[in-house]
Amino acid sequence: MFKRVLLGGLCVLSAITAISATVFAASSLTERMEARMTVLKTDLATGQFQCVEHRSWTAVVSSDLKGVQPGDIVRVQRQANGETRLVVLRTAADEIGSPE
Repeated sequence: MFKRVLLGGLCVLSAITAISATVFAASSLTERMEARMTVLKTDLATGQFQCVEHRSWTAVVSSDLKGVQPGDIVRVQRQANGETRLVVLRTAADEIGSPE
C-alpha cells in the first residue's frame, strides 16, 4: 500500500514538473519572438519607430534610427540608465536575399 501511494505521488510530481517545463519553454519562446520586431516606419523627429507586428510606436534613442529602413528586423534593449536602444539584427535587403 505504501509503495502505491509513493508511486502515485511520484507520478503526480512528474506530471507537474513536465507541465511547468512546457509552460516555461512556451513563455521563453514568446519572449524571444516579441524581442524581434520588423520596422514599418521611422520618425527621426520624435525618435520612434512603428513595429509591423504590434502596430505601435516605440521610442528609442534617435541616433539608433539613422540608417534603419522599413523591413529591417530589430531588437529593443532597455538600458539601466533608462534609455531604450535599437539593435538591427537583419536588414531588409538581407531578409529579401535570404533563401529561407
